[in-house]
Amino acid sequence: MNALKRNGSMNMTEIAKTFSKEKREMITNAVSTNKEYMAQFPKYHSESLKLMYAEWHIAFPKHKQDINCGSCRAAICKFWEMMVDEWNANPIILAETKKQPKLKLKKKTIGRKKRKTK
Repeated sequence: MNALKRNGSMNMTEIAKTFSKEKREMITNAVSTNKEYMAQFPKYHSESLKLMYAEWHIAFPKHKQDINCGSCRAAICKFWEMMVDEWNANPIILAETKKQPKLKLKKKTIGRKKRKTK
């Protein structure tokens, strides 16, 4: 995914378009769980953070982030919060990325019994 512009800043709208509906729901749930957890406790929600890191490394394999680095954790969480805001602000993005259902073609198989030859 070429998400970076020429000047080095991210184009959030273009990045937002690249995620499927399932991934969007998964990330949105992780972000909201993490926010709720952080409101009650002074740390990140472990499973949500791992999911956000995993999705980050899938989307941006050249931009590695260390889960043990405090500023990296903050940046990852901030990025996904901004991405969720982008998805919520632009519901048109959802409509643009819906995939057309694929037609499944049935293959006809012709079965023949092998005859024993003498």
